[in-house]
Amino acid sequence: QIGGELTDFIIVLHDLKAVKAFSSRMHLSLGAGLSAAAGPIGRALEADVRASEKGSGICYTYSCSKGAFVGVSLEGNVVTTRSDTNLRFYGDAYVTTTDILFGRVEKPRAAQPLYSALDDLFSKMVC
Repeated sequence: QIGGELTDFIIVLHDLKAVKAFSSRMHLSLGAGLSAAAGPIGRALEADVRASEKGSGICYTYSCSKGAFVGVSLEGNVVTTRSDTNLRFYGDAYVTTTDILFGRVEKPRAAQPLYSALDDLFSKMVC
């Protein structure tokens, strides 16, 4: 693989097991992915297993990117909580990833466009 890209991720936590694994301050991710980017348009899809002291679960990651890149990958990552970023976003030095993922903190105003887009998307889905 060779190239460079700037990427935004959406991580889908498939079930409660995945949410619990992701809510740890640190977890491991092992998975496979396929991605391509050409100029301002790029997409990637990955599936992985996340494991922490709170358990393990399957996650799916979708991303949009910019740059020049084509690749198929097998990846392993260590993911950690960025407490300083959570403090700036939620305004609470003691907020935990568990609090955020289980809805124990107030939704930040800065995320309102995301919540609106998700509400619109889910209102159009037929189950």
